[in-house]
Amino acid sequence: MPSMANITVKKDDGTTDIVYDAQTGAGSDGSPAVWRQDTGATASLPVGMRAIFWLKSLWNGPKTARKLPFRYERPYAVQDSTTTRWSTSDRVIIEGVATVPQGIPAADINEGISQGCNLLAAALVKSSMKTGYAPNQ
Repeated sequence: MPSMANITVKKDDGTTDIVYDAQTGAGSDGSPAVWRQDTGATASLPVGMRAIFWLKSLWNGPKTARKLPFRYERPYAVQDSTTTRWSTSDRVIIEGVATVPQGIPAADINEGISQGCNLLAAALVKSSMKTGYAPNQ
């Protein structure tokens, strides 16, 4: 099992690093590990309005596979110029579940996870998510 650590990803510009700070590791099956983008966030931005990512793991019903639900949330936070109060009006959400069978060779698990995650990071998929539309013919 991996140890909890900060996660560094690239901003949309493809150059600048953004750090998601480790908040809490998963305490047990079904409890999430949580990261929040504190590093580089505006100091006055309330922590409840910062981007978060969580990942948890648990067995499927017959205990033949591990399920890893995940969720990323990036609120759209704005500060009122008069009152200086922050508010959110909406948020970007990406969520899903990885299901990893336990009865197949590690090499096949590794390849499936690598290719699946790389597909989510592919330029075409990111472009579709940015526009809100799947590629057409």
